[in-house]
Amino acid sequence: MKWPPFKHDSKTYDLTHLHPCTLKFERPAEGNRAAEVYTVDVVFTLHCFSREPKEAENSDASLIYPDSHEKRLFDFRRYELSKLLPSIIQALPAKKAHHGNRSNFFSVEIITENGTTVEYDIFFKMKKVSKGRLEMLVQTAFVRDPAHESTRPDGKPIRFWIILYNTLNNKPFRT
Repeated sequence: MKWPPFKHDSKTYDLTHLHPCTLKFERPAEGNRAAEVYTVDVVFTLHCFSREPKEAENSDASLIYPDSHEKRLFDFRRYELSKLLPSIIQALPAKKAHHGNRSNFFSVEIITENGTTVEYDIFFKMKKVSKGRLEMLVQTAFVRDPAHESTRPDGKPIRFWIILYNTLNNKPFRT
């Protein structure tokens, strides 16, 4: 989905950084293992830049951002942080993700926001869409704070290369 810009208080918030894109991840040859190239179509949901209204919150109707499935509130903090997502995703091969509890994965980025170190959680699913091609659905991304303390699963670390290889080759993940 190509996200239309959000307009609020005569300001336009561009969302083109969250439009679908295709990335190539190149794993270099190592020892007897040949180099591998993975083609991944990356898709972002509106959860990367919006949120549910809080319980008993009297929300501003002008903040509603809908897609074909739901209506959520545009979140200015999530929006600003979402600008980091494309570069974070491109850097995943150098990091370990974690296997979540619902056939998804998550990565925790430590970032500085307004001079403070925060944990930025990024949840995603990976699936094979055709021979030699994967799709990464970035389900949500948000700062770990008291409102989200209990949502992070206790996932086992897993290299991004294993996620790509196992998904492409229909191999199960050890949990």
